[in-house]
Amino acid sequence: MTTNITDQNHLLCLGFGYTASYVAPLVQAQGWHLSGTTRASDKAASLRDKSINPVLWPEADEAPETDFSTVTDVLVSISPNERGCPALDMLLKIRTRMPNLRSVIYFSSTGVCGDHQGAWIDEGTPPVSTLRRGQQRLKAEESWQAFGKAEGIPVIILRLSGIYGPGRNAFVMLKRQGTSARRVFKEGQVFNRIHVADIAAITSLVFTRIAQGDPPPHDVYNLADDEPAPPQDLIEYAAKQMGRPVPPMVPIEKADLTDMARSFYAENKRIRNNRVKQDLDYALLYPNWRSGLDALASTDGI
Repeated sequence: MTTNITDQNHLLCLGFGYTASYVAPLVQAQGWHLSGTTRASDKAASLRDKSINPVLWPEADEAPETDFSTVTDVLVSISPNERGCPALDMLLKIRTRMPNLRSVIYFSSTGVCGDHQGAWIDEGTPPVSTLRRGQQRLKAEESWQAFGKAEGIPVIILRLSGIYGPGRNAFVMLKRQGTSARRVFKEGQVFNRIHVADIAAITSLVFTRIAQGDPPPHDVYNLADDEPAPPQDLIEYAAKQMGRPVPPMVPIEKADLTDMARSFYAENKRIRNNRVKQDLDYALLYPNWRSGLDALASTDGI
């Protein structure tokens, strides 16, 4: 890793998965250096091919012998577990080697919000999730906020709605499931979604503002589209776009779902995104699921 670069921006991605891979080229285009953690040597080679410095994290969770002295910002996209937040444990192991750290963005989930029986909610609505993963996410948020307060640096929580984009969308699902595809129906159920391109653009915008000395005024933001909708509507739309028969509707009581899939239907809410638009002056690239699916259908993103 290049050393002694204290006058430039250097982003360390703790976890380098689907969403981080879309953030990377946006910050690189602005001249940022990038590093990303991985436990797999083949993934490390892939990161190098993208001009990203790979940080091979040992399986034993011992801190790697890597120079982190030029890291200025951290993006966290590792999920919490029953023991807490692995990414925070990772950062604490190397914190003393990061003298230039100035901010953290943590990818959380609107799943922390819980069930509101379809009502509109925003960042000021108290989280009430009774699901284990929602509670784990909330505890992780609180841990990161405590870290930021102790360190005197901004920790921005981005709560992501259902992520879709190239390779992850209703078209792909229909292709994979073929004639076994079904539209699961639960009365009144809606979900918000967010295109990965919007997540990446907002994340890049927040890091840029922090680098310019103008951090956002709030520490929690909902990333969601403007139009929460029933999941069966997306499947019907995608099927028609593909020229395929619309899959039959199946009541959730009779649907053959995994426990994880079924749990997504346990909470029902409509997410407001006003804070992102107002604080960041951001206009969504894909304000609703139709615009997002249309764009995917017109490219190789399916």
